[in-house]
Amino acid sequence: MLNSFLKAQLFFLIPFTLLFFILSQGDFKAVLFGFGLSFFFIASSIWIIQRFWNAGEKTFFRAFMISLPIRFVLVLIAFAILISSTKIDEIYFTVSFIISYLCHSITEMIFINKFLKKRST
Repeated sequence: MLNSFLKAQLFFLIPFTLLFFILSQGDFKAVLFGFGLSFFFIASSIWIIQRFWNAGEKTFFRAFMISLPIRFVLVLIAFAILISSTKIDEIYFTVSFIISYLCHSITEMIFINKFLKKRST
């Protein structure tokens, strides 16, 4: 499932290439950081799901629920560090983080749905 998710990220390569030529270097860096941060959160979620999927129901639920706040806090810390330590445009960063997080979440749900359908047959 993680490999399929990584392959789906190639879809974002075309918009990033266009943004590289349209935006200034600082704005493009902000967009790239926002995308990378949301990618980290969703990829770690898929990794947890894939790793504990065949474990028992209680083990899976416990691992996922324990990892959720840990991953969230790590993303918040990374968000705060990026905003405070780099000279990037906060608006571009925040908007790209929110948009790419939504895109990554939708991609994650599609892959989980396919994984469940494949598992049930």
